[in-house]
Amino acid sequence: MNQSLLAPDNQTSKIDDSSFINLIESYIRYYADGDTHTARAKRLDLDHFIKFLAHFVGVSKPEKLKVNDWNASATNSFINEKLRSGEAPSTVARRLATLKHMGRMLAEKHQGFTNPAREVKTPKLAVAKPKGLDENDIVLVHKKSIDRINEKDSFIRQRNQFLFDFLLETGLRAEEIRLLRISQIDEKLEWIKNVRTKGKRYRNVYIPSDLRPIMTIYLKLREETLLKFFPKLSKNTDRSLPLFISTYNADPEQPDSFLMGAKSLWRAINELSSEQKLHPHLLRHSFALDLLNSSNDIRLVAQALGHGDVRVTMRYTERGAEEVAAALEQKKKRKKAKTE
Repeated sequence: MNQSLLAPDNQTSKIDDSSFINLIESYIRYYADGDTHTARAKRLDLDHFIKFLAHFVGVSKPEKLKVNDWNASATNSFINEKLRSGEAPSTVARRLATLKHMGRMLAEKHQGFTNPAREVKTPKLAVAKPKGLDENDIVLVHKKSIDRINEKDSFIRQRNQFLFDFLLETGLRAEEIRLLRISQIDEKLEWIKNVRTKGKRYRNVYIPSDLRPIMTIYLKLREETLLKFFPKLSKNTDRSLPLFISTYNADPEQPDSFLMGAKSLWRAINELSSEQKLHPHLLRHSFALDLLNSSNDIRLVAQALGHGDVRVTMRYTERGAEEVAAALEQKKKRKKAKTE
């Protein structure tokens, strides 16, 4: 029992008097082993809780802790102590999530055991306004992209330059773009048809007029690249292939082999980073913020982004403490000006 508290096979005996350290070791072995960021974070969270629990219970060393020393009161006190000490609510929320998961796994393996962290409330996290690129950021990205092409002109670098602009101007998610087929683009290059959202809904996405000349150039380069694989590229074959192609390990008999991988798409954008680190979703945020600033219509932005619930889009309207303070000062100045 002492080494298998979270073993895959069901354990039905009473565990209250079992070693808490053995429980931690068992959890780490099954759910937090390895050197991934998540595994390291889980181990750090548990280390913090062990130290707190030993002090909370009043034992001389952690090895004396029993499973029944871990209860809702101890968990709640741990969360409050971490918040009082100045830890970020997001960090405290992650620590609680680790404890909740361990308690849930233990409850599943041991009949009659109740998760001590189940009813402890997660700290409320402030909704942060997503960040986007400003005009200067975009100029720097374009400059870096052009420099890269001048250094080595290749289809991949040309594709990645257009991919950046396409993400920025359409607001599509990376996965939506990755799966796009040529058949979804109308002949006038005005619309992308039947884009499937995360909520399994479909929408048509407008292609801004400024993007169309660039898209025409990209499509020509794409065709020249595909002709190396298809001596006679028929219209039907072309329509079955992705808009953004990758030729790595591509097989003409399998259209899906021309799809960019999710990691490849992420790297394609990230390699254009300049002063600010880029990732595909940052460009979606930039699109949303720019559209909101120009339209002041949150429902329009929600529709453009493919959000099924406008409350998801509302986060783009959040304001930071500095913006609230500046607005209050402006309000006072206007009042003062009226009385003078």
